[in-house]
Amino acid sequence: MAASRETLLWTLSAVFVALLGGTLVRIVALKGGSESIVESRLGSLRTWWILAGLLAIAVLSGRMGIAMLLGTAGVLALREFAGLVGWSNVGRPTAVLIFAFVPLYYIVAVAGQHEIVRLLAPVVFLVSVGGLRSWLGLIEGYIRTTAAMFWGLMLFVYGLSHAYLLLELPVTTEPAVGPCGWFLFLILLTETNDIMQAVIGRRLGKRRITPRVSPNKSLEGLLGGLSVTIALAILTASTLTNWTHDHSPSQWILISAIAGALISLFGFLGDINMSGIKRDAGVKDGSTLLPGQGGMIDRIDSLTFTAPVFYYFVRLMA
Repeated sequence: MAASRETLLWTLSAVFVALLGGTLVRIVALKGGSESIVESRLGSLRTWWILAGLLAIAVLSGRMGIAMLLGTAGVLALREFAGLVGWSNVGRPTAVLIFAFVPLYYIVAVAGQHEIVRLLAPVVFLVSVGGLRSWLGLIEGYIRTTAAMFWGLMLFVYGLSHAYLLLELPVTTEPAVGPCGWFLFLILLTETNDIMQAVIGRRLGKRRITPRVSPNKSLEGLLGGLSVTIALAILTASTLTNWTHDHSPSQWILISAIAGALISLFGFLGDINMSGIKRDAGVKDGSTLLPGQGGMIDRIDSLTFTAPVFYYFVRLMA
């Protein structure tokens, strides 16, 4: 236990060292830039440091800390999402119901009933939202609003919660840092992929692949993010997963590469899924909550897809 705690502290320290290196590179690269771009990029850097600090605190606090972090992110994202749908369309009864689901979901999961919430949540969301709105006779825009709020719950509660469910995986051997290793692997790879797709896309991007949904997405950015994410998956597998213990070198390298590829590709899909939602709502960002990065839905968009995909991949490999 003490050894895994020490390894975890070293791992978190490495994250902050990498963030410091990225910060210095970004600051140097901003020299000569326009005032608006400099302000936006520096705001984004400050946000990354705050988010990294909150992540470290949550991980060091264990299951409860991670549940609180994800639950808070889910509530903030649902709030932004409901704003995109339109508060007048959602209505107070529906809003109360969907926000009550978030703490209830994580309370039940932390209490040890994670399999129950994983299996039943989609059904509960479906019958509760649809049942309530039809019972109250909220028929104006019924299909669009009811479907939208169910989709919001599936993204920001059910999908995102699989990041927490990684702590409860039925595996015989834990990662070197403890069960939070799977969680850190997912978060670090997803966010690194987001950053590298954006950076490489801005520098080298020429071939647009989603011009109607997200015009800035390029094939070069996608492939660059994919390559970096796969490399990072292989480099961190020995610390953040158990694959190096349970498989031969050729096997765990292949498994890690596949995991990195899945996280990169589904992170891309999660990103453009949220872009489609925002484009339909006629906005660029979910809110201005995170300076330089938009709203919470802009920060966790990729995770809503990568978390469930990675969770089931790990279970398949167990």
